[in-house]
Amino acid sequence: MRLQIVRSLSRVPDSTVSELAARNEASYQTLRRHLEALQASGVIQARPGRSDGQTSGRPATRFSLAPGIRESVSSVFGEAP
Repeated sequence: MRLQIVRSLSRVPDSTVSELAARNEASYQTLRRHLEALQASGVIQARPGRSDGQTSGRPATRFSLAPGIRESVSSVFGEAP
Protein backbone atom coordinates (compact mmCIF):
# COMPACT_ATOMS: atom_id res chain seq x y z
CA MET A 1 0.00 0.00 0.00
CA ARG A 2 2.80 2.46 0.83
CA LEU A 3 4.40 1.96 -2.55
CA GLN A 4 1.03 2.64 -4.22
CA ILE A 5 0.68 5.85 -2.21
CA VAL A 6 4.17 7.02 -3.16
CA ARG A 7 3.58 6.20 -6.81
CA SER A 8 0.23 8.04 -6.79
CA LEU A 9 1.83 11.10 -5.23
CA SER A 10 4.63 11.02 -7.82
CA ARG A 11 2.01 11.68 -10.52
CA VAL A 12 0.35 14.73 -8.93
CA PRO A 13 1.63 17.81 -7.06
CA ASP A 14 -0.40 16.94 -3.93
CA SER A 15 -3.47 15.03 -2.87
CA THR A 16 -5.98 14.62 -0.06
CA VAL A 17 -6.75 11.32 1.67
CA SER A 18 -10.06 11.16 -0.21
CA GLU A 19 -8.33 11.64 -3.56
CA LEU A 20 -5.78 8.96 -2.71
CA ALA A 21 -8.54 6.59 -1.58
CA ALA A 22 -10.29 6.97 -4.93
CA ARG A 23 -7.07 6.28 -6.86
CA ASN A 24 -5.90 3.36 -4.73
CA GLU A 25 -9.19 1.72 -3.80
CA ALA A 26 -8.37 1.79 -0.11
CA SER A 27 -10.27 2.90 2.96
CA TYR A 28 -9.68 6.24 4.61
CA GLN A 29 -8.47 4.52 7.80
CA THR A 30 -5.97 2.33 5.95
CA LEU A 31 -4.56 5.30 4.06
CA ARG A 32 -4.27 7.44 7.19
CA ARG A 33 -2.19 4.77 8.91
CA HIS A 34 0.18 4.46 5.94
CA LEU A 35 0.36 8.22 5.39
CA GLU A 36 1.36 8.72 9.02
CA ALA A 37 4.16 6.14 8.67
CA LEU A 38 5.40 7.70 5.41
CA GLN A 39 5.33 11.14 6.98
CA ALA A 40 7.24 9.94 10.05
CA SER A 41 9.94 8.48 7.79
CA GLY A 42 10.26 11.74 5.83
CA VAL A 43 9.00 10.37 2.50
CA ILE A 44 5.93 12.60 2.35
CA GLN A 45 4.93 15.90 3.88
CA ALA A 46 1.56 17.25 4.92
CA ARG A 47 0.26 20.79 4.76
CA PRO A 48 -3.07 22.25 5.75
CA GLY A 49 -5.57 22.68 2.95
CA ARG A 50 -6.81 26.11 1.92
CA SER A 51 -10.36 27.26 2.36
CA ASP A 52 -12.24 28.27 -0.74
CA GLY A 53 -14.41 30.56 1.37
CA GLN A 54 -17.59 28.78 0.36
CA THR A 55 -17.30 25.20 1.58
CA SER A 56 -18.02 24.71 5.27
CA GLY A 57 -15.71 22.78 7.56
CA ARG A 58 -11.97 22.48 7.82
CA PRO A 59 -10.12 22.12 4.50
CA ALA A 60 -8.58 18.69 3.91
CA THR A 61 -4.88 18.21 4.56
CA ARG A 62 -2.80 17.99 1.38
CA PHE A 63 -0.04 15.37 1.10
CA SER A 64 2.92 15.51 -1.27
CA LEU A 65 6.25 13.80 -1.71
CA ALA A 66 9.13 15.34 0.18
CA PRO A 67 11.62 17.39 -1.87
CA GLY A 68 13.94 15.14 -3.86
CA ILE A 69 11.74 12.06 -3.48
CA ARG A 70 9.59 12.76 -6.56
CA GLU A 71 12.56 12.57 -8.94
CA SER A 72 13.82 9.36 -7.34
CA VAL A 73 10.41 7.71 -7.58
CA SER A 74 9.91 8.84 -11.16
CA SER A 75 13.27 7.42 -12.20
CA VAL A 76 12.48 4.07 -10.54
CA PHE A 77 9.16 3.79 -12.39
CA GLY A 78 10.50 5.27 -15.63
CA GLU A 79 8.05 8.17 -15.57
CA ALA A 80 8.63 11.85 -16.24
CA PRO A 81 8.68 13.94 -13.02
